[in-house]
Amino acid sequence: MFFRKQPDFGQLLRELGAFSRRDVTQGLKLAKYKKSAQALLKKDPVSGHVLHGLVACLEHDIASMHAQYLQAVELSDSYLSLMYYALALEKSCLWNDAAKYALLALDRAPQEPKLLNAAIGIAPLTGRFSLLKKLLSQWQESHEGVRHPRQDDYETVTETLARQGLAEQDLKAVLAGIGTAFSETDAILLQCRYELVSGKDSSFIHYRFVLPDSLVATYYEDRVSEKLTTVPCHPRIFDAFSFSVENGTVYDLYDCMERELASSADTIKVPDPDKMKLIEELIRDVEV
Repeated sequence: MFFRKQPDFGQLLRELGAFSRRDVTQGLKLAKYKKSAQALLKKDPVSGHVLHGLVACLEHDIASMHAQYLQAVELSDSYLSLMYYALALEKSCLWNDAAKYALLALDRAPQEPKLLNAAIGIAPLTGRFSLLKKLLSQWQESHEGVRHPRQDDYETVTETLARQGLAEQDLKAVLAGIGTAFSETDAILLQCRYELVSGKDSSFIHYRFVLPDSLVATYYEDRVSEKLTTVPCHPRIFDAFSFSVENGTVYDLYDCMERELASSADTIKVPDPDKMKLIEELIRDVEV
């Protein structure tokens, strides 16, 4: 297939992958890629449609994106066209559709580890932790029985939801609403991550959506919150679920702090409260 024969195709995809937002005003920036895509159509229609589809994605033209990728899929029996479609759908925050095509690609090439990892990455964005459990079992089989670090998340998520009388379907609904909200903006997410937070009396599922530093995170968080007011969600879903929208720099800072805390957990000393109280009494009447 032309995907593997033409190095320029991969270079063009990498360049387009560096775009930090999707917007109809990017016509001038994308003009050369449209021209290259049109030229590719004459040499290999599948590659041309894939490139056209990614350009349409970055122009925030969802209808054209679908049309271009579906033509590529129709013309090709390779898993690659399905994979590229899944990646564009994920970039557009259409996570349920992304999971569908990632699974179709994986079905055609079950031995491709990149496809399995892509499906594992997309599954939590759909709220389908039952699907994630199956994919992680497949991952374990392909790694000689070694368990994936997220292997037990299905049980933890199910238990967290059940405490509030919720089910997986309720998590799917709220995440679908978040995905729809992001898909209606120009945002391209750098990363999505979920955390399972356990406390003494309660636990919850927290999703972190990371944006480029050039975008104002609070604006997009407000857009998502507004959208969720129109989505039919279970009234107790936010007792078990929360989300935040962060910029990359802030995310990296918190991630670094978490790793530092984890690595020094055994050496951190908590101040003795009695000694702290004594010090406060000694300096209470001291003037600086």
